[in-house]
Amino acid sequence: MKLGIISDTHGQIDLALSAAREFIFRAVDAVIHCGDIGSDMVLSEMAALLQTLDIPIYAVLGNCDLNKNLPPFPEESGINLMGRFAHLTLGNRRIAVLHSDDEARFEAVVRSNRYDYVFFGHSHDRCDEQINKTRIVNPGSAGRGMHSSCAVVDLLTDKVTFFTIRRSE
Repeated sequence: MKLGIISDTHGQIDLALSAAREFIFRAVDAVIHCGDIGSDMVLSEMAALLQTLDIPIYAVLGNCDLNKNLPPFPEESGINLMGRFAHLTLGNRRIAVLHSDDEARFEAVVRSNRYDYVFFGHSHDRCDEQINKTRIVNPGSAGRGMHSSCAVVDLLTDKVTFFTIRRSE
C-alpha cells in the first residue's frame, strides 16, 4: 500500500492539485493531509481528482485551520476530516497523524511506541527519522516556501520518497 503525504497547503489549490496529480501518477492508495489545509476547496478539488480512482483523503486540522470553520464533508466525497488527531490502520500499519504545533502531544505520540508511523506537518521542513520503533515523516510544505513538496510512503517496502511540486502553467 502506498500513501501520499501532504501538509501545509495553506489554501494553495493549484499546488494541492499538482500534488494530487503526482499522487495519481505514483499510484497511491490513499492521501493523508497533515494539517494547515487553509480552505475547504483544497480538499474538495483534490477529492474531485482522486475520487475517480477511489483514493480517499484523510486529513487533520492544523493550527491555521482552527478559525476556518471547515465544513463536514459528505461520506461519498472520499474526504475524512478527522479533527486535530487521527489514528489509522492502513496496510496493517498503525499510523498517527497530527500537525505537531502542540509539541508536547507530538512528543508523547512519537515516544509512545504505539505507532509504526507518525505523519506530521507544521515546521515546513522535510523529515524522515526513526525514533525507536516509530518512523516519523514530515512531507514539507506544499503551499509555502521556495520548494513545495510532498511525499509517498510505500508501507510494503518502508520506502519514503519526497518530491517537489510546481504550480500548473
